[in-house]
Amino acid sequence: MSNRKIALSILMSLFCALGLAAQVTVSIHFFDKRLYVPGSQVPIKVTIKNDTPSVYRFKLADERRRSLAFDVRTLSNKALDASDAWKRAMGSATPAYYRELALQAGEEYSFMEDLAEHIGVSEAGAYMVRCTFYPELMSREPGQATMVSNILTLSVRPGVPSPGAAESFRAGTVEVLKAEQVSPDEVVIRTINARQKARWNEFFLYMDVESLLLRNADKRRSYDRESDEGRRRMVETFKADLMAGVVDSDIVTIPSSFEILETRYGGLRGTVQVLQKFEYADFRMLKLYIYELEKRDDIWYIISYTVQNKGTE
Repeated sequence: MSNRKIALSILMSLFCALGLAAQVTVSIHFFDKRLYVPGSQVPIKVTIKNDTPSVYRFKLADERRRSLAFDVRTLSNKALDASDAWKRAMGSATPAYYRELALQAGEEYSFMEDLAEHIGVSEAGAYMVRCTFYPELMSREPGQATMVSNILTLSVRPGVPSPGAAESFRAGTVEVLKAEQVSPDEVVIRTINARQKARWNEFFLYMDVESLLLRNADKRRSYDRESDEGRRRMVETFKADLMAGVVDSDIVTIPSSFEILETRYGGLRGTVQVLQKFEYADFRMLKLYIYELEKRDDIWYIISYTVQNKGTE
């Protein structure tokens, strides 16, 4: 092959690569990341960006539900139903009023949407959120143009706890629980009791989630390379995964009963051994949990644990 043909081939490859990179995209981000509870508002920033060298034109409906659709799924891939507000809006015969917008090369356009106006999130848990944008408005016509966004991980905490719980929700804000100066065995008892009652806020109160995450060598390497914001996101994602039971499932599995066998602690470190029983259809499994705790500012926190199988009964 001649040098000219080789150069031409390389040039064509570069053009192809640039063509793949230059596109119009839609992306979503949490507007003000916070603690969410079932039924609360979830403001999401939707951004349409034109990375092509040409002007990009699209339609945006005044009723945004006619321009985009949110898909929210559990980690087991079960889709959540549309909210009542979405059903009322989309069930009406109101005409679809819209504006036609134009983005110059390199420009972007953003707007805010409340996820709760699209999807009903009625239970605590971890969810995957994705958005589909319809540049020519949503219709029943086959083959309509769409753009699909990135995926967000949404962690929804339980709703208003009982009066005895130390976390309360008032006027749309979250007042975080304050850990108390109690013994290591009491910390473990409160943590297991909280899990039995599905009170995630209390369950995480004495839990050092960051230390649990760093037990995994691969996650530790990724964590060390991240910025402070990236590390915070990793911890929040790991916490959501814990709630969903996809990581460290032993610590979130609910025992039918448990018994403190031994507690040892000094000035800053301690261990608590707990025999936990788990009910199954035809048998009861016994496991010995050994929790490691560390004292910080007079508060004991669970930083690690191991599990030993002790047979069945």
